[in-house]
Amino acid sequence: MSERSAARPEGTLTEDEDALRLTVTEATRGTISSATYVQGGRSLRVRGYGVVTRLAGQGSRNCPPSVREYLEKQILRERPTRTDSRREDVPISKIIASLDTAVVVVDGEVPPGAAGQRTFDVTVQAVDPDTQSLSGGYLLPCDLKIYRDGGPTETLAGTTCARARGPIFTNPFATGGSAATTINPREGTVIGGGMNMTERKLSLMAVVESYATVRQVMDAINRRFPNESKVADAVNPSTVVIQVPPANRSDVGRFLEGILYLPLTTSPMEIEDRAKTLVGELTRPEAPLHEVSLALEGIGVSTVAMLQPLYTHGRRPVNFYAARTGLRLGDDLAIEVIIRHARDPDSPFRRQAVRELGRSGRRHRAGIALRELLDSDEPRIRILAYEALREVDPRPIIQTVVGRDPENFLLELVPSNGTPLIYARRTEIRRIALIGGDRMVCRPPLLYHEAGKPITLSASAGDGVVTILRKDPSGTVTLGPLKAPMGVPPLIRFLGQNLARDRSGKIEGLELDYAFILELMYRLSAKQAINAEVRWEEPDVEDAFGPLEPTGRPESELQAPAMPEVEG
Repeated sequence: MSERSAARPEGTLTEDEDALRLTVTEATRGTISSATYVQGGRSLRVRGYGVVTRLAGQGSRNCPPSVREYLEKQILRERPTRTDSRREDVPISKIIASLDTAVVVVDGEVPPGAAGQRTFDVTVQAVDPDTQSLSGGYLLPCDLKIYRDGGPTETLAGTTCARARGPIFTNPFATGGSAATTINPREGTVIGGGMNMTERKLSLMAVVESYATVRQVMDAINRRFPNESKVADAVNPSTVVIQVPPANRSDVGRFLEGILYLPLTTSPMEIEDRAKTLVGELTRPEAPLHEVSLALEGIGVSTVAMLQPLYTHGRRPVNFYAARTGLRLGDDLAIEVIIRHARDPDSPFRRQAVRELGRSGRRHRAGIALRELLDSDEPRIRILAYEALREVDPRPIIQTVVGRDPENFLLELVPSNGTPLIYARRTEIRRIALIGGDRMVCRPPLLYHEAGKPITLSASAGDGVVTILRKDPSGTVTLGPLKAPMGVPPLIRFLGQNLARDRSGKIEGLELDYAFILELMYRLSAKQAINAEVRWEEPDVEDAFGPLEPTGRPESELQAPAMPEVEG
């Protein structure tokens, strides 16, 4: 048994062993997926150690000796060379031993096919159980290496393949009530805080070595991308190296799906016969419609005329997948079917339909439908419509960058006649959407005051502004009283903008972190002190969006701590 196989937990398979279990169905017959399997198409798990600062006495002085030595070398590499001898750096040992810091283990997953500089989320977990909380902390720059199983305090060796840094995000909606709404304060996430340093290679491996097969695969892929430099290159009888085109790097999973279902044959007669067979397969109740749809998409625009009669088929699955294929192949008739599913509260394909509109490239028609859906009574549909509108027609959305890099966030004002809704991202990027934000206001009388929090916010009945006091961790007022607008959009901008003064001496912002601003909005919403509901990003089951990434086991076996799921 190879070292690679031996290192895997009992009961799991290597990619090579997975390939031997390929099942050829009608959808995969004669396609690239029937002759090859993907290598490098799974997330690559990475790990490192780092130091979280700005913990205001909530950290820990303790650090295992081996990890301390590792961190001291890491921090020393990050320090710039001083030319001013009068300024002395704080000793690294003192930084690690401070109660304002905590040593953490940092875990992440580099996406398949990730190019250099591709960002991804990382999780952090305090090494010492005496750490009280990572909330409000900042992860100093640290190295991430390919994970190898070992003890929790074992130092890491090998080449650095990614780096991480940034503000710690903890669940701002936790109330401490039930298991569903509580979190471990010693854990958190750095949204988009990881950065890949080297390009992750993707290859298609032939199930049976054959120059003829890999050349067929290479030619089929390159025919599909005629305007790109060589996307596929058959480098030997078993390997086709894949170069993901720049336009497809944001969704490598969908790109891989697309090429795996390309037909190998170039015979017009064989392709026509196969198209007829697959169209018939769409109407078979037990058929894997997602895969059949991908196979028809792989054949190309010649299938559109065969698909159009199915747009009005009586069974929803049939007309949806037929129209999805047609829309992806550029058929203008298909978009009306997808819009019908997106508008229909009873359609089981409603969410997929909204997402397809975002991917459609039909700025005018899709944009109109998505703007209508922003007024839906269902918050989840409104959120999906907003995300889709950002892709297909972002013109109505007003975007502002709040704060300084790398702790800034995006604030987006989204027009809507529906009930005002605040939506926040918790993966990939810090972004707050104010859907119907032009009508979001504070409702006095209101008061927000919690021990340990950085501000007190208040307004009496009849006030035209909100009064804010800035506090230190002990509760001592350090700034204020300050006056801020009643409107939620300018209030959020003021809370998150840099702590600086303009030329007249007026404070421009309070430089509060993303997680705290969300917590504040959530608390105000719960008290009906603002006229908006607050929701945050929730992972959807796969059948809600369709497969987003290649299925399968990550390429190492580290299980990252799960983040609690919370309804806003």
